[in-house]
Amino acid sequence: MRLDRLDLVRYGKFTERSLDFGVPRPGKPDFHLVHGPNEAGKSTLFSAYLDLLFGIEKTSAYGFLHPYALMRVGGRLSIGADAVEAYRLKRNQGTLVSADDRPLPDTLFASVLGGMDRSAYRTMFSLDDESIEKGGEDILKSEGELGAMLFSASSGLSDMASGLAALKAEADDFYRPAGRKHGLSTLKIEIEALAAERKALDVAARDYGLLVRERDEAARRHAEASAERAEARAALGQAERSLEALPALRRLRSLRAELGAFDLGDSPPPGWRTLLGELAREEAEIAARTEGVAAERDRSAEERAGLSEDAAVLEAEADIAALAGSALEARFRTAAMDLAAREGERDRLAATLRAEIAALGLPPETDPAEILLPPGLGEKLTAQLSRRAALAERAEAALRERAEAEKALEAARAAQDCGAEGDEAQQVALGAALRAARSSDLPARLREARRLLALGRQEAEAAMAGLAPWSGTAAALAALPVPSSSELESLRKRREAAEDALRRQQEQVAALTLESAGAKARLDALQAVTGAAGEEQAGRLRAGREEAWQAHLARLDRQTAAAFEAAMREDDRVTDARLRSADRLSEIRLLERSVAEGAARLAALAGETERLEAARTETDAEIAAIARRCGLPAETPLPETAGWIERRSAALAMAADLARCGTEADVVEEEARATLLRLAGLLGTDFPAGTTFEEAVFLAEDRLEALKAAEARRLAAAERHTRATADAEARGKAAGEAADALSAWQAAWQRDIAGTWLTTDRAPGDPERLAALLPALQALARTVERHRELEHRIAAMRRDQEDYTGHAQRLAGRLGEAFDAADPLAAVASLNRRLAAAKAVHDRRAALDKALARLGEEARTLEERRAALAARLSEIFAVLGCASLAEAEILLESYRRRDDLLDRIGEAARDLARQMRLETAEEAEAALSAVDEDQLAGERADLAARLDDLDRAVEEQHLAKARADEALSKIAGSDAAAALEERRRTALVDLAERSRRYLATRAGILAAEQALRLYRERHRSRMMERASHTFRAITGGEYAGLSTVLEKDGEFLVANAASGASKLAKDLSKGTRFQLYLALRVAGYHEIAETRETVPFIADDIMETFDDGRALNALRVMGEMARGGQVIYLTHHRHLRDLAREACPDVTVHEL
Repeated sequence: MRLDRLDLVRYGKFTERSLDFGVPRPGKPDFHLVHGPNEAGKSTLFSAYLDLLFGIEKTSAYGFLHPYALMRVGGRLSIGADAVEAYRLKRNQGTLVSADDRPLPDTLFASVLGGMDRSAYRTMFSLDDESIEKGGEDILKSEGELGAMLFSASSGLSDMASGLAALKAEADDFYRPAGRKHGLSTLKIEIEALAAERKALDVAARDYGLLVRERDEAARRHAEASAERAEARAALGQAERSLEALPALRRLRSLRAELGAFDLGDSPPPGWRTLLGELAREEAEIAARTEGVAAERDRSAEERAGLSEDAAVLEAEADIAALAGSALEARFRTAAMDLAAREGERDRLAATLRAEIAALGLPPETDPAEILLPPGLGEKLTAQLSRRAALAERAEAALRERAEAEKALEAARAAQDCGAEGDEAQQVALGAALRAARSSDLPARLREARRLLALGRQEAEAAMAGLAPWSGTAAALAALPVPSSSELESLRKRREAAEDALRRQQEQVAALTLESAGAKARLDALQAVTGAAGEEQAGRLRAGREEAWQAHLARLDRQTAAAFEAAMREDDRVTDARLRSADRLSEIRLLERSVAEGAARLAALAGETERLEAARTETDAEIAAIARRCGLPAETPLPETAGWIERRSAALAMAADLARCGTEADVVEEEARATLLRLAGLLGTDFPAGTTFEEAVFLAEDRLEALKAAEARRLAAAERHTRATADAEARGKAAGEAADALSAWQAAWQRDIAGTWLTTDRAPGDPERLAALLPALQALARTVERHRELEHRIAAMRRDQEDYTGHAQRLAGRLGEAFDAADPLAAVASLNRRLAAAKAVHDRRAALDKALARLGEEARTLEERRAALAARLSEIFAVLGCASLAEAEILLESYRRRDDLLDRIGEAARDLARQMRLETAEEAEAALSAVDEDQLAGERADLAARLDDLDRAVEEQHLAKARADEALSKIAGSDAAAALEERRRTALVDLAERSRRYLATRAGILAAEQALRLYRERHRSRMMERASHTFRAITGGEYAGLSTVLEKDGEFLVANAASGASKLAKDLSKGTRFQLYLALRVAGYHEIAETRETVPFIADDIMETFDDGRALNALRVMGEMARGGQVIYLTHHRHLRDLAREACPDVTVHEL
């Protein structure tokens, strides 16, 4: 894959920015260096490229300029032979689109990325200062583990070992053979504890019933004690409320007595007290404002009477405003300042005109209008004169080139006459013969045929020797009757199957023998411990007792009786022993059954073993017969016989290859002889004896080159003559065209100057002299234009002065003002001041008129407010029965005090009812009327003591009830035992699942470690060679390469200096260690490039610790990397850009 163009449409600090890497150049390294200062966006480029491949990250750091919804990055990439244009958007779905926003599959890059994610790409195909420093540290940490270090450095996956270590730690947390505390032991302890707890909860039914009755009795006693305590608590509460309410009753009665001192009627409205104060303030305000309004009216009327207006100047206000400060006045002032200067400048320009006319060689009094050129003619004539110079130079050059072409034609004609004709037919035939010889590659084929013949003979002889002890010819070997590979495979499988079956049979017999012996031993031990006989022995004793009983019945003598007694006692003893061990009888029966079954199975397995041994013997006989047919000893094992048959097949194949090589060598030899005869005939001579095929070809090639050189000289002479003839004709034609162009210019010049003074006798006739006068004519035209402009401006200034003076004089006469014609500005300024004073008097009189009208209106408003205030006060005085505001305030204060007392009485009554928990105060008073406070206090003390006793009783009964409930909840009457059993089973399932996961993890770790070990060892030698070569190149030969040294702790990497000294990685400087890591990464890149399609490799300023020499060498190494894939280096160092051009002239430098 290759990045052809990166488009930063809206990404980071970039907007509509593209970085074009172009197309790869065949045979050239694909090396790009991106240079830019700090903060130019180099790291942004790499992040944008990764976002294009893998999607913009959810919390991207590059959305600070453009919102997430508008971010867009894309470009053109080459994947295999296809070019793809793709763009990535910041979305949840469908983030990859084409240039016209059509959706593209998210798997577009999957084929070349091969499952890599963003992190893996950064690790394997990029380097920056952080990763190269970490790589140098990894080299130090990998001491003694060379294989691991090479693998991690080449692929960049240095965290693989830490990942395996984490998996090992996870497995050890569950089970560690040498440890005591781990997950497995914890689970086992938990399962055992749950089983013991469940067993403790199992009780008998009788105990359960007793616990239920105890629980019910405790609940009844607790309920009775609680009810009695509630009654005592209610009585105590009532006594306490009565005692607390007595002070409230006394306070209520005192307030009622205080209320009797007031003798007032109904209360006035509640807002009158506030209203009365507002009315008093309003009365005072009206009186004060009335006095102030009267005084202000008198002052304003007196001032207005003293002001008089200037009506005449006010009527002329528009005329004064049109003149004072107008544009005409501004032009008057400008004319007064600039007129003299403009007239002086006009006179100077008149003198300049006369001087310029004289410079043209004309009389100074000549009218400039007669000699001025029409507009645009001067520039046109200047261009025409410039064109004439070019035409004249062209005509001279054409004549000179025509003469040189004619001279070259004569020389080419003479050279052509000296040329000789070559033998073209011989040249063609000889060239065809040589091409045929070279295309058939006869020398190489001849050498290869002879080499293959010698090798084939050597290999065939070695193969025949490898068949010992058999000996003979290839034909005899081919005639041997050997079995096919399928027959050998079938025989091998039969032999292995017989051997496996016999081994399994023997293992089964051994296991069954061991099992039967164990069962017999356990049975004997159990019978010895318990004294109980088995079923077989008990049956024999019972049968013996029956036989003795029958014998005794038949004879009825002392001897039979004694025998029967002994048999009966023995049977009773065994029966008693079996009864005492009744719980072990089933185990005894099972062991007896196991012993019997084992004996029967052993007998059956013995016959099967004999059959399997016979089958194996039969197979061994077939194998010995095959060995004898092949001329091998009969005891030769089957694998050796099969190997001999394979070597026989290889020997026969080598014999066939030898015959084929001999035939091919003969054919090539014959073809070479025929080619030599053909070349000798064409050269017209025989080759000397001993001439090889290559020498004959070289002689023919020399002859062919001589013929080609002669023919080339003849053709070159003819070509030169043809070119000289055409050049002479072209130069002659060009000379004619140049002369015609000069004549056409002269005609056009006469047409352009027609009608001007340039055609008169006063003008110079030579165009070259006229070219010197044209600038002066153009300057004269500019001077005339400036003179006319000044004349126009002076006339306009004089008109402005006359107009302003006339207007000012007429206005001053109309208003009776004095006027000075020499200074009209002073008269206008006086009129303007008079107008300002008149306007000030007029404005003041208008303001006074408004103030007098406002004061009159305010006086009428104050009178209306006084009348309304008097009416309101009369209404209040009538209700209160007083005649002044002071009396009214005293009465309102008495009403307020009485109302406050009524509120307090109501609040006290409500408090009393609330304390007694009754609906009304009257009910509370009735309840407290017959109460003795001292007697009530004594009852309260008795009730409090009794309540304490009841609280202790209730607490004791509650504790007894709780204990009974707890005892009952712990037994099997609840679901606790089932819950414990469920937890135990869950723990068992968890134990099984975690055990399976542990085994799978252990197996995976072993497999991964083995795979990594095999990979490292497989790639190690080639990587070491490449890394050594690269490290030598980067260090400029200061280090000859890399090697390894074996010590007891492992294998160590050694850097070999050119001087012969050796250094371990830990002894290298920091910069050299970084260069070593770079060499390992380059070797890893080449390793990957050989097995898969490469992707762009990007490095970001990794040479901070490199000196200029090693930086130059590192850039050369990157240039070589770029021959296998695209390499991009980002830097802000200007000197690295110059070093890159020196290291790789084909590098492409991009500037940010």
